[in-house]
Amino acid sequence: MNRFFRHPLTNAVGISAFSLFYGWIFLAFSDRLQSQTGTASLPIWQVWDSFLNFGGHQYVAIALIALTVVIVVLLLVNHKPYDEYHTAILIKCLAISVILSLAAIAVFFAVVLFDPTQILSKIALFITVNWTSVVFADLIYLFLCR
Repeated sequence: MNRFFRHPLTNAVGISAFSLFYGWIFLAFSDRLQSQTGTASLPIWQVWDSFLNFGGHQYVAIALIALTVVIVVLLLVNHKPYDEYHTAILIKCLAISVILSLAAIAVFFAVVLFDPTQILSKIALFITVNWTSVVFADLIYLFLCR
């Protein structure tokens, strides 16, 4: 398993595949996200709905794709395999990311149970927060391991 994570190309393929998928979802289905918003009861959801209606998810998609391009370029410039130390750090970072994602899913489930309206808006916020944190964590990892 460590040999799999030793190669920066593995990181580049993984981060870019998910970022392109989420970016495509946010850009391709922007009309559906905008049409499903507007009747929020809590102020936080009203602000998020206003952001979605303004087209903010398109900016999020473009920002995530741009950050992913920066990450992939950094990974390809430093194309030598990671040593055991950096591989161990990457595996620990991925483990923490999985734990935080599972915790976020639990929180998301509780939010949906509390207020089951506007599921698309809530999913969009969950994906935005979750994947943005993963992309930034990967970027920080790259800068720390240089």
